[in-house]
Amino acid sequence: MARELVRRAHLRPGERVLDVGCGRGAVLLPAAHAVGPTGGVVGIDLAPTMVELARADVAAAGLTQVRVEVADAEAPPLPAADFDAVLAGLVVFMLPAPLDALHAYRRLLRPGGRLGFTTFAAHDPRFNEALRALAQHLPEEHRRPPTADQERLFGSAESVAALLDAAGFEQVTVDEVPFESRFRDVDHWTAWAWSHGARALLERVPADRLPAALADASRVLAPTGGDLVLTTTVRFTFGVPAGS
Repeated sequence: MARELVRRAHLRPGERVLDVGCGRGAVLLPAAHAVGPTGGVVGIDLAPTMVELARADVAAAGLTQVRVEVADAEAPPLPAADFDAVLAGLVVFMLPAPLDALHAYRRLLRPGGRLGFTTFAAHDPRFNEALRALAQHLPEEHRRPPTADQERLFGSAESVAALLDAAGFEQVTVDEVPFESRFRDVDHWTAWAWSHGARALLERVPADRLPAALADASRVLAPTGGDLVLTTTVRFTFGVPAGS
């Protein structure tokens, strides 16, 4: 998904790129290769450990054109009109004030620059059912339905395009692309779930209920055992600052 975001951004050698919410570098590293040693990439993340690990990966890859800093993806403390592209891989929908973030990204872009980000369009039905099965084991006070704002702003391609329009972008495109995730078995899926946002749900399941919760999720995901393939549809959204 991250590599496809970079490919669709049409980065050129020598360009400057900002990767917001860079994590371990899924977007950061291919962007660095795309702009080459004459370009520059800045990655920011709110988690200091993510930044430390990403810096180590960047150093190991010898990417001297990359800088990784601790900063808020919603309000990057960076100079105006300093970037040819701002990219955000599966980040914007998690921010408390996504419209404020998009306004900030517009400020950071040079004339003719472009914004590109990904959001989820649809999860595999079995993935959703597995999360619901896990959530049934949460104490009532820990159950968190999606916020109304998430549904309103990111629930459709039209709503995402309208969000960019409200933030002052034009030439907006929204494409939906399916991706397959293949797992050896449910244990492989469980290890993967602990490595991303689903961990927030798993951590709220009481320890004494977790085996039963995972067993219920397993019956939904792969009732006959064996390989597991899930399809996730991702929206790729791009726009340029109005008037640029």
